[in-house]
Amino acid sequence: MKYVVAGSTGLIGKSLINIISHDNDVIALSRRDFNFPENVQVNLLDFENDYDLPQADHLFICLGFPVELLDLVVMRKSVKQLFYKVDYDYVCQLADKALKAGIKNVTVVSAVGASKNSINYYLRVKGLMEEQLRSLNFETLNIIRPSHLLGEREKPIGHDVKLFEDLTNATGKLLIGPLAKFKNVDANEIAELMCKKARNPVKGVNYFTRMDV
Repeated sequence: MKYVVAGSTGLIGKSLINIISHDNDVIALSRRDFNFPENVQVNLLDFENDYDLPQADHLFICLGFPVELLDLVVMRKSVKQLFYKVDYDYVCQLADKALKAGIKNVTVVSAVGASKNSINYYLRVKGLMEEQLRSLNFETLNIIRPSHLLGEREKPIGHDVKLFEDLTNATGKLLIGPLAKFKNVDANEIAELMCKKARNPVKGVNYFTRMDV
């Protein structure tokens, strides 16, 4: 199988590449140089200039602008434009390029609670992005809706995030039934889920949360 991974240096993207590169052809789309496994082909990509995607069996889109914790609740005006450009414009651009390249199967990382009608800006943009990708009618579209991601990031997390994670890891035990999808989840588990669903594609639009890991 041949996979293309966009957002390959992020928390999920790095894990994803480490998993699928063992026995597949992998092309990492990256805006900068990174220490990928030796057998991974790296295509440096500038979203502000025109580009084409290579033909592949599956495209993984793991893009996401690094917002602060409070921006997830009430996003600052100074951040909104940058967030929208990455999480909507760039993601939808990649999906369009995938169609032109003949890629029929796509997996995209969204967020739990995403809805185009949400009063929360972060979740509304994610919902609008999902709607646009659904309209492109891929043979398979897997929409991954993780909760807060745990894992080792390139930049150390702030004290506010550490406190948030400690509190939500403890209180997450109280989230049962349908609410369990809001529990924190390890990024490696989400990457494993994405790989599993890509290897065994189900036609149509499919939604997955931490409940499916």
